[in-house]
Amino acid sequence: MALGDLFLKLLSLDTSTPRGSIALLNGEELAAELRLLSLAGHSSRLLENIRYLLGCAGWKLGDLNLIVACIGPGSFTGIRIGVATALGLAQTLGIPFAGVSGLDALARQLPGHNGRIGAAMDAQRGQVFYAEYRSENGRIRLQAKPALLYPRDLAGRAGKGRVTLIGDGAQRYAREWNRGAGQRRLHFVEVDLFLAAALGRIALKRKQSWRSGEFLHTEPLYIRPPDAMRRKASRP
Repeated sequence: MALGDLFLKLLSLDTSTPRGSIALLNGEELAAELRLLSLAGHSSRLLENIRYLLGCAGWKLGDLNLIVACIGPGSFTGIRIGVATALGLAQTLGIPFAGVSGLDALARQLPGHNGRIGAAMDAQRGQVFYAEYRSENGRIRLQAKPALLYPRDLAGRAGKGRVTLIGDGAQRYAREWNRGAGQRRLHFVEVDLFLAAALGRIALKRKQSWRSGEFLHTEPLYIRPPDAMRRKASRP
C-alpha cells in the first residue's frame, strides 16, 4: 500500500443484509463504526446515520477521499439502496467509488489461513450465496463464480479435501453441510458478519477498481434475480 493511502479517509456502507453497517476508516484504521441489525431494511435512516457517524468522528463529508459500498450478494432492495447512496455521494463530492463483494469481505477475514475457504451467506428460502476461495501465504483468490445453492449441494461443489466454512449461511445450515459432506472434513469458523470495515480495507488494496467521473456506475452482484423479474418470467 502506498504511503498516501494510509491517510485516505473512507466511508464504507453495507446494506445488503439485515446486518447493516457503516464504517469510517482513516487508511486501514477504523475511526468510527455503526452497526444495526434490522429486518425492516436500512433505507429510511441511511443518510441520517451517515451524518451521525461523521459527527461522532469529527469529520465532514468534504473530508472524505473514497466511498465504498457492498455490491452484494444479498437483498435486492438493500443492495440497490446502498450502492445508489454511495454513488450519489461520490458523484456529489467528486471522489472515487469502489464496490466490493460481501463474500470477498467474509473470506478476507481469515488472512493467516492456508487452504480452501467457503464463504456462505444466508440467502433465505433454505439457500445460501456461496463462493470458494484459495488462501496461500496471505493471498486469497476466488476459485469459481459465486452461486446460489441449497446446503445439501455443497458436496458436489466442494469436491474432496478440507474446506473451512464461514458466514451466517455456514452457521445456520451447519447440520445440512455436514450431512451432505459424508467423510469430507468441513471446519466451521465464526467471523465478523458486520462487513463495512472489511469492505473498506479491501477497497484500499484495489485501486484499479475505483471508479470516478460524472457518470459513475457499478455492476451489482445479485446472483438471485429480483422477485419482480422472476414473477414476470413465469407469466404465460
